[in-house]
Amino acid sequence: MPKRFDVIGINNLNKNSSGFLTYDLVAAQTGVFPYLDPETGDIVYELKHPDDLLTEEVLGQLKNLPVTDDHPWELVNPDNSKELVKGMTSDTARIVGEKLTGRATVFDSGLIGKVLNGNKKECSLGFECEIVEESGTYQGQKYDRRQTNFNLNHLAMVEKGRCGPDCSARLDSKDYAYQVRKDSDILNDKSKKKQNKRSDQKLKTIKLDGKEFEVAEEVASRIDTLKSENEELTKNVGQLEGKLDGKDDQVSNLQKKVDELEGNQLSDKKIDEAVSERLELLKKADKFLDEDYEVEGKSDKEIKIDCIKAVNEKFDGEDRPDEYIEARFDVLSEMLDEGQGSYGDKNLKFKKKDSSSRSDAIEKKRQKRLNMRGDE
Repeated sequence: MPKRFDVIGINNLNKNSSGFLTYDLVAAQTGVFPYLDPETGDIVYELKHPDDLLTEEVLGQLKNLPVTDDHPWELVNPDNSKELVKGMTSDTARIVGEKLTGRATVFDSGLIGKVLNGNKKECSLGFECEIVEESGTYQGQKYDRRQTNFNLNHLAMVEKGRCGPDCSARLDSKDYAYQVRKDSDILNDKSKKKQNKRSDQKLKTIKLDGKEFEVAEEVASRIDTLKSENEELTKNVGQLEGKLDGKDDQVSNLQKKVDELEGNQLSDKKIDEAVSERLELLKKADKFLDEDYEVEGKSDKEIKIDCIKAVNEKFDGEDRPDEYIEARFDVLSEMLDEGQGSYGDKNLKFKKKDSSSRSDAIEKKRQKRLNMRGDE
């Protein structure tokens, strides 16, 4: 399992009555931290997530943890503890905010002297963990990996900045990585190398959302390709939307035609009503029109206009609305029914005809039609 060594500060140094040195410490905290990978020499950023670090299991491991003078060649175990263990953490470990805190006691006189004279100003947590190859962003910081399943082993007293080349040179395993101080020369050097590497690249200026960015030519080329693909897809989407709208129009027009056809279909009842109204009109018109008057192919309005012209030859009903023709025809019919159709009566200018024979013929047609409906 990969090993990690983290840098931690100490405070509240105190020598008790027995001469042992006690101090408070922050053993670990959540966040993204830089580590020096001895296999590649690169700086990698690893995440300590609260779900992985701030657990009762990890808190229990921090209690009564061995304290060592620098990180040993191997993890502390019963076989080497007599040689390596210089102190012990207490059982008062607890979680404070995003941190694991505790208290430690050093009972080795040599290490006590190094701490008091400033040679050992920091402590470093040694632990095993599983490394998940997972990248992302945590609280605005990018990370390359994630630490899980912690197994704390020891707490080493180290010199300030000790977790650099001096530490990594002593261990020859790809599983070991050391946390790098954010103000260390190593981290600054790595950043400068990355910047220098970028400066050697051929850069190209691109514009995204109105802002200009300098990126590698390969990146710019890929962005241009994606832009072209996006424009083509947008064009295709527009064409498809146009075709879809056209189909919708076709469906709408077809539906209108269906509605019109359905509206034009006459029920049997409507047909009967139309026939009755036509026969009634012909019966009234017979009082005005000659016997040889042809009604075939003429509309109701045309017949009514001809009836009015029989009374007033100068009447022109072409531009008259249907309502006017209907009303004038009804008035003339009523006057005729009241016996005012002879010469000069009520200013009517035609002689009332004896149309009983034609009326009888119309009535026979009506009855024939009704009989046909009854047989159905």
